[in-house]
Amino acid sequence: MKISKRTIVLGAAAFALSAPFIRRAKASTPISFRLDWAVYGSHAPFYLALEEKMYEKAGLDVSIGEGQGSATVAKIVGQGNDPIGFIDFTSAIRAIEQGIPLVAIGRVISNAMCVISHADAPIRAPKELEGKVVAYAPAESTGQMLPALLQRSNVDAGKINVLNPATGAKNAVFLQGRADAIPANVNVQVAQLEDQGAKLHYFLFNDFGVEMMNNGLVANANWVQQNRDAAKSFVRTSLDAFRASKENPDKAVDLLIKRLPQQARNRSVLRRQLELTFPTLDTRNTKGKPPGFMAEQDWRETQDLLLKYGSLPKAVQLNKLYTNELLEV
Repeated sequence: MKISKRTIVLGAAAFALSAPFIRRAKASTPISFRLDWAVYGSHAPFYLALEEKMYEKAGLDVSIGEGQGSATVAKIVGQGNDPIGFIDFTSAIRAIEQGIPLVAIGRVISNAMCVISHADAPIRAPKELEGKVVAYAPAESTGQMLPALLQRSNVDAGKINVLNPATGAKNAVFLQGRADAIPANVNVQVAQLEDQGAKLHYFLFNDFGVEMMNNGLVANANWVQQNRDAAKSFVRTSLDAFRASKENPDKAVDLLIKRLPQQARNRSVLRRQLELTFPTLDTRNTKGKPPGFMAEQDWRETQDLLLKYGSLPKAVQLNKLYTNELLEV
């Protein structure tokens, strides 16, 4: 039998009509994701998810942009320019109190604040800060929360000499020996100072009763209402990436560098920052809960600290700050 070109075309058409299981690929949801700051090690899991196509497999077309501080990113996400951001939850609370349409959708880092001192003159407890020089910029969240640490430990703040260098300059002041200690984030400054050859001692704020959440995922509240499935997929995939990064931190850092080759010179710092991130992934109120889960008590304690020490004008209803509904609880 001779098969004509017309027969082939008609046959193909008939097959297409009789095969409902062949579906056109669904378009991926685009998500422009904004980090809190210039890249540091805690960001590596997001790049692992990008390079391993985890977001793509979840039906998302994700791009990642660096930020210029949590307060700025909160406004950007609130305006809808980037629907999701990774910011400090204290900035999220401030933004929501101001009427910016944000909602926290997944907790990542908590209790990361610390006090760093020189290993050859270690400061092991808040009380030992009396008579010492401490450096921080007035706008820094760690500096704003330092009074909470001092008060909880009955420290006489008047006996501490405070230096207020420009934002970003406290590391240099510390390395120059002009400061005995600095308040910092354990997942950021410790590795930076060690890379400069400093021998360090540090303790965490929560070792002395000051517990608060730090960075997590926040989204534009209006966008979440219209893109619930995409938001849920982004949260799940990002948290999965943190688990994968904990299992293989070297791979996570290498994939970050693959995407951002200019970061190769910072590999050891990024690796150390990521390592110091992992102990911050739980709070005492979330142990045994799924990754990303947010406890009401943690939100209450974090906001109470802002009200008392961080100049937050008034409290926000806790149920307006966050939702666990996008998590696989």
